[in-house]
Amino acid sequence: MSVVVVSYDSAWPQHFQQIKAELEPHLQDVPYISIEHVGSTAVPGLAAKPIIDVDIIVKRENVGQAIDALVTKGKLFYLGELGIVDRHVFRVPSQSPRRNIYVCVDGVAQTRNHLGLRDTLRTNPELRDEYARVKLELASKGTNLTDYIEAKSTIVQKILRVSGMLTTEELEDLRKANLKGDRWGALKIDRLLLREFQVEDIDAYHALESTEANARYQSWGPRTMEESRELVWSNMQNSTVNPRTNWELVVESEERLVGRVGAALTRLDAADHAQPDVRFDLWFSFLPAVHGKGFATEAVRALVDVLTEKYNEKGVEFEIECDPRNTGSCKLAERLGFEKHSLTEKAWESKGECVDSLVYRKMVHKR
Repeated sequence: MSVVVVSYDSAWPQHFQQIKAELEPHLQDVPYISIEHVGSTAVPGLAAKPIIDVDIIVKRENVGQAIDALVTKGKLFYLGELGIVDRHVFRVPSQSPRRNIYVCVDGVAQTRNHLGLRDTLRTNPELRDEYARVKLELASKGTNLTDYIEAKSTIVQKILRVSGMLTTEELEDLRKANLKGDRWGALKIDRLLLREFQVEDIDAYHALESTEANARYQSWGPRTMEESRELVWSNMQNSTVNPRTNWELVVESEERLVGRVGAALTRLDAADHAQPDVRFDLWFSFLPAVHGKGFATEAVRALVDVLTEKYNEKGVEFEIECDPRNTGSCKLAERLGFEKHSLTEKAWESKGECVDSLVYRKMVHKR
């Protein structure tokens, strides 16, 4: 999903006022300091992603009260900090106009970052226009959000140095936070693109996981919208964990979500130094409409290659566990060179049936 940057819209300040008016009744019993319009849409004349960023600034001791009020009274969905300490993220059921809602701790570096960036750009047209050029150039290249954040870090650092709102140490911490780290940018392969999940993927994820066909060999039934929402948020949260042990990625074809692939890392206590000390359990799910096109094979192979490159010290072991009745998954494992490792009859009960477990494994070395 590429970042979209548009020219400044004079309606954005009115959109913020509308959002602020919606939030205020929910916070009437919360001693908040202010509700601020931040981000690029808060800067007149600046090109921006058309999303209104809103900071609800509170003292640290009032964070819990603000979160509770937004969830219970406002019916907002709380996503946690998503890797940025003291910035609490919310999803709003109604996304018109589109918005990001944050509860931020007063005085901390992250809050001063938001305010310093906004205030400096409002008063420095030269920096504002330079920032706009960087953003528009990145968007014109079809840049993914994760890569976009990292790529504009240099100009953001420049603006914040001018603002004088952050110390040298805080600027360095911010620079590191904007690096991809274990998060994925956009991995383009033959016909597909693999990337991290975003809030905007909830509807497409639900379309993928709410079908009987995709739930047939799983221990769960078709996902509800609420379950889909929670799973997308969980994937977003997992992407910020350091060190990372769980990956689930969107698979796109022609800018449309057609599936997902995932891996969970286990550190092995291998006494034999010739044996791998890392294993990844793999999984995948694709829309029935794209079955037979080789998308799953292509995507899983790409995931295996990247994880092998990153974690290969003594070799990496990969595992795919299948319901033997799911012949499509078994064939995929075999196409990728996995070998049958074990077959356990009646391994567990699922949907009133005793289900066998067929495990495929493969040892992969760096090329």
